[in-house]
Amino acid sequence: MALITNAIKGTLDLLPAESYKTQYVEAAVREIAENFGFYEMRTPVFEHTELFQRSVGETTDVVQKEMYTFSDKGGRSITLRPEGTAGAARAFLENGLFNAPLPQKIYYLTSCYRYEKPQAGRLREFHQFGVEAFGAGAPAQDAEIIALAHTVFRYLGVKNLTLEINSIGCPACRQGFQKALKAYFEGYKDKLCDTCLSRLDRNPMRILDCKSPVCSEIAKGAPKILDYLCDDCRTHFDAVQSYLKSMQIDFTVNPEIVRGLIITPARCLNLCRTKSAPRARSAAAAAMTGFWKNSAASRCPPAGSAWGLNACCSLWKRRKRRSPNRNAATFISLRWAKTRPAKPRALRRNYAKKASRRSLTPSGVL
Repeated sequence: MALITNAIKGTLDLLPAESYKTQYVEAAVREIAENFGFYEMRTPVFEHTELFQRSVGETTDVVQKEMYTFSDKGGRSITLRPEGTAGAARAFLENGLFNAPLPQKIYYLTSCYRYEKPQAGRLREFHQFGVEAFGAGAPAQDAEIIALAHTVFRYLGVKNLTLEINSIGCPACRQGFQKALKAYFEGYKDKLCDTCLSRLDRNPMRILDCKSPVCSEIAKGAPKILDYLCDDCRTHFDAVQSYLKSMQIDFTVNPEIVRGLIITPARCLNLCRTKSAPRARSAAAAAMTGFWKNSAASRCPPAGSAWGLNACCSLWKRRKRRSPNRNAATFISLRWAKTRPAKPRALRRNYAKKASRRSLTPSGVL
């Protein structure tokens, strides 16, 4: 029978043979987040376009090329969310959660939409898990979020992961760094690609993330942000490293990390998978300090982390870790003989003993 239409390019039908695996990963991240004291928040699938232009950054590829934007019947510009952080931050501000006891720690499991070339682990409709902490602003909060991500991957049995961290300082730090970068890349204008030439005046830090082999080679000799950190930012970064060491979480400092710098104006913290894809980011911590600059919540510095569940599920499925049995079934025999039925309490205790499973509560973390 001929179909009227097929699935839209970049989307995926999750069939019963695979959906239970995704449910397993979702249940794991939910419970781990709640064990860390985070609670779920749900936001609309579409927002006003200016929300993402302001929070994600007008010079990013997401805003310039990848957003699904349309005008509704009232003439308002609406965008399907390309990521979950902006909506969570908007909900925090609009609902006055900054007046509640701080920090406010939330997590979300949400669908996101980006018009980009579909490839392995990257679809136009994808699902994102993220955590956001509003009102802490302490190095311990950054370390806790890293520990949460570390716990998720460890529980799912994902191996060959390394943690790479970097600090991009405060706006004052980045101002001097931006000037140094622009002066450096001005000497290579004849070799930079067209995309990087357009970024040179608007945001030279984005050149460090260019995938062109020529631009990547030029960027190796560029100034490093760590040389431009002020005393406060350096103290904060050193404290984060100290907390990670105390939790026995291995990490390396990588001053070349620039992924997500537009939406992370305070710090950049990345988890990277290194065995088969040395540069592939599996998770990136995000802080949206600049989003509510001059707002009522300026006293609530944010920190957070988000990563794609699709990629997370793919990493987990490659491991030889025992997965939930899709075909498992429990049969209860009902005897019609005149026998005394089991007491409900004893029945529940017997079931709980057989159905006990490994606790997700992390050990040795915040």
